[in-house]
Amino acid sequence: MNRIKRICSIFLLFGIIVLFPKTLFAHTYYKVPFGSYFSYFSLEDIYNQQWISSYLRGKPIIILTAHRYQREELRKWAEAFRQDYLLTGRAYVLWIVNLKKCSWNTSRATVFNQWRLFNPPVPCLLDWDGVVGNSLRINYNVPNIILIDAYGRFVMHEMHTFTPSVYKAISQRISPFCPSMYLRKGRRGDSL
Repeated sequence: MNRIKRICSIFLLFGIIVLFPKTLFAHTYYKVPFGSYFSYFSLEDIYNQQWISSYLRGKPIIILTAHRYQREELRKWAEAFRQDYLLTGRAYVLWIVNLKKCSWNTSRATVFNQWRLFNPPVPCLLDWDGVVGNSLRINYNVPNIILIDAYGRFVMHEMHTFTPSVYKAISQRISPFCPSMYLRKGRRGDSL
């Protein structure tokens, strides 16, 4: 009798491992607390360039993310941050697209081509494993603005639709983390 129970339990365990491997060996994500180091990521952009979080140290990183249906709204954020932070060299501005729940029958080439046609104003990174979203448990129904300081620490997460007044308020919160010595001459005045 014990032998039969043992054999049944072995077959049951084997069946669980074969049928549900992702649930047993899935990576567990914990929400990154403010002030601690942000999750390591190594993501490819739509032009096949690799972006590694540890290589981006030295300047703050502004991450923009939302559901793909919010991309026009996110484009407004990206344009504004591009003008004030990316072009002046004050910070990296990255648009990260979570593709963890992408349909199984959508090819990688299709995704790359769709985002290349959309032509985001800042580097667009494809997060196939949802590393950024899982690190913060993001609500993708509204644009997310995430700030990582120059040392790689998570310091800000805001969720807003774009208006000039909201952008000004968010920008005032981001500015203290961004060095002003990178401002180009003539962009913000000639007094450097």
